[in-house]
Amino acid sequence: MTFNFLIVFSSIVTGTIGLIGGMIFKKNPPKKINWWYGYRTKRSMENQEKWDYAQKIGAENMMKYSSIPFLTTIFGFFIDKQDIVLSFGIVMISTLLWAFFSIYITETKLKSEFDKKEK
Repeated sequence: MTFNFLIVFSSIVTGTIGLIGGMIFKKNPPKKINWWYGYRTKRSMENQEKWDYAQKIGAENMMKYSSIPFLTTIFGFFIDKQDIVLSFGIVMISTLLWAFFSIYITETKLKSEFDKKEK
């Protein structure tokens, strides 16, 4: 059986990085607000309470949505290995979707959790 190595390998690597990264952040979240490590957005860095909540939710979402690249490995068994542009596009889209959903859902939860407290 032949498969598209670019899609399968890249998707497995991307999914694994997302899963392991989320596990690391979940087990060892940064304690203090910083610019180097953890889930860092303007909203998450506003205060310590938001920071702590964002680290927890961000790590969970990172692990949860790392399934997107893993699922795209399926395309690797149906897309011709000579179709480099399509293969690259599939890998890029799955990586961007993983990042988008991880960030979007985390920001949405941060907003809903803290906007009701601040009113």
